[in-house]
Amino acid sequence: MTASRYLGTWRLPSGNACDVYLHGGLRLECQWDRAPSPSWPRNDLDHWERVTYPAILQAVADATGQRVMGMSL
Repeated sequence: MTASRYLGTWRLPSGNACDVYLHGGLRLECQWDRAPSPSWPRNDLDHWERVTYPAILQAVADATGQRVMGMSL
């Protein structure tokens, strides 16, 4: 069994949120209230691209002590 690490919870402007876990230092799992979809409100999509996704990548980089593509420490 590999260790799981809770990285945090991120919330979009609509209130939709995801809990993010890193499993075994290799597999990222996002547990969404409402799964990603093209039907998400535009402001949620914008927030995901500009704020949430980069923040999750930074959390992975911090947790692993390694760079994540497109992010710097």
